Amino acid sequence: MMFNNAYRADLRDHSFLLWQQFKVQEHLLDVDIYPEFDQDFCTQLIDHAHTFATQQLGPLYQSADRDGCQLGEDGKVTLPQGFESLWQDYLASQWGRLGAPAEYGGLGAPYILAQVINELFMGANPAFMIYSGFCSPALYLIEKFGTEQLKDIFCQKLASNQWGACLCMTEPDAGSDVGNCRTKAIKQPDGRYQISGEKIFISAGMHQLTDNIAYIVLARVEGAKAGTVGLSCFVVPKVDLSGNDNGVNCLRLENKMGLNGCATSHLTFGADTPTYGYLLGERENVGLRQLMTMMNLARIATGIYALGMASSAYLNAAEYANERIQGTDFKQSFNPKAKRVAINAHVDVKRMLLEMKSKVEGCRALIVKLCFHQSMVTNITIKQQNELLEPEEATKQSYLHQSLVNLLTPIVKAYTSDQAWQVAELAIQVYGGHGYIKDHPVEQYARDIKVLSLWEGTNFVQSADLFRDKLAMGRHSKLLALFEEQVRAFLTTHQDRQEFSSSLAMLDKALVQLTQTHQLMGSWIKIQKMERIFLVSTRFLQMMAEVTVAWLLLDGAIIARNELNAHPDEQSSNFYRGKIASATFYINNILPNVFSTAQIIALADDTAIDADSTTFLAQQ
Repeated sequence: MMFNNAYRADLRDHSFLLWQQFKVQEHLLDVDIYPEFDQDFCTQLIDHAHTFATQQLGPLYQSADRDGCQLGEDGKVTLPQGFESLWQDYLASQWGRLGAPAEYGGLGAPYILAQVINELFMGANPAFMIYSGFCSPALYLIEKFGTEQLKDIFCQKLASNQWGACLCMTEPDAGSDVGNCRTKAIKQPDGRYQISGEKIFISAGMHQLTDNIAYIVLARVEGAKAGTVGLSCFVVPKVDLSGNDNGVNCLRLENKMGLNGCATSHLTFGADTPTYGYLLGERENVGLRQLMTMMNLARIATGIYALGMASSAYLNAAEYANERIQGTDFKQSFNPKAKRVAINAHVDVKRMLLEMKSKVEGCRALIVKLCFHQSMVTNITIKQQNELLEPEEATKQSYLHQSLVNLLTPIVKAYTSDQAWQVAELAIQVYGGHGYIKDHPVEQYARDIKVLSLWEGTNFVQSADLFRDKLAMGRHSKLLALFEEQVRAFLTTHQDRQEFSSSLAMLDKALVQLTQTHQLMGSWIKIQKMERIFLVSTRFLQMMAEVTVAWLLLDGAIIARNELNAHPDEQSSNFYRGKIASATFYINNILPNVFSTAQIIALADDTAIDADSTTFLAQQ
């Protein structure tokens, strides 16, 4: 089968968000912190990344899916054809070093720039990118909690991608129920720990691309308490420091729905020969707390993965709709001589394309906003360390930006992955029957995207985290108050923009509805109906996401209108009108879900709570 390069990207939207909407060049690219990363250099890097994604990553997207990965009798994993040479090109281009700290040999790029480029790469070939994707989170984890010995062993290797890394949490009986972890750790006289157990669903768990793999393993030290409080985190190399096998073996590769080019492994530790690892830090029984710090980065990355694939799926569908000739214009339906038109002239196709466009652009704005605040946290920390910012002011600013990062992280992970799945489904629908055929890429996007609502904590877990840990279980929440304050400031600033008056009014009403629903759900605790909160928490997360995305799209639309009024060239005019159309469509067609969802939540229907096994298996 011949494969096309399916990858498509919208660099103009990235440019708009970075330089016009969030004005990164003014707020983030501080010459004292990033002397080399000015706007021109960042733009060149993004263009260069787009070229790499288009010319090297994209061409292997479909073929890697068909090739898949194979586990040999010798325990080695064979990756799709072309991945080994592509890995060498990836290393030679130093993309893996981009966001890594300079002290470990990284390039020290601003976080927001690294993540914009990550979106391009994930949209081009997500299965390949997973092999390097965990290096940065693992490096961050070791740098934050590890001893100097651990840092010396692992950080430079991870920064250069000379060694790979992957997270090993899930077990056959311990998925979301992490506290049921059975992997054991026994402390040795030399300070290391002997590790024994099994882990499943380990992405990029076994391969030959790198000299070594750092496994971040959650295990229970011998004698530790049951449950999550007794878990510790260990760094376990595939090959020990003497170059010998460390007893980590691949039992099988999962036969998956998608991401077939990524070796998702069932690993055993210490089954045949002893496996030894290093405790992360100097304290046992704090492993889950340590991992949650890193998990936030992984959850943001999951949203970025979803966005990259959804964007390419949408752009493929838009191109197909522009080229596929079928039917006549609706107004010419009864004219037998009417000219046949491209399907993007049909109103239902235009509706689907606008839904995809608005969701992709909205999720991108959401992610760029989060990355902006994360980058600001980093900048403030560096300024304080260099005595460029007073401690009191640094604390105040850091609290603001870190609060927004904490609030938006579960929303980015859950909402973007859910919407990416819907975008892929709509892309298939635009293609019609051809969308269901493997000759075209959109069916693969759907298969590759679906896992992202399950990764790094299911989307229910994200909603529970949002409402329980971020929004104070419906009581007074400082984070919700901060969010409301920001949206209200935006509404006040633009209250006189008559051309957007209906959109501003809709956003205002949706914000009120969101805060009222938050209070209603909090009232259930007083009547001992806490279960209801988690019955509808996924719906509340979607409500909050829709309010946030509508706000950001409307902000972009107002900027676009200002640019249009400045008489731009024809090509720019088309882009800016498209931004206004995205915001208008989203606010009129997606944001009203907030009100209908609020009505459903207010019904306080306990049918699902009262259901038991006989409800579902009455005839078994």
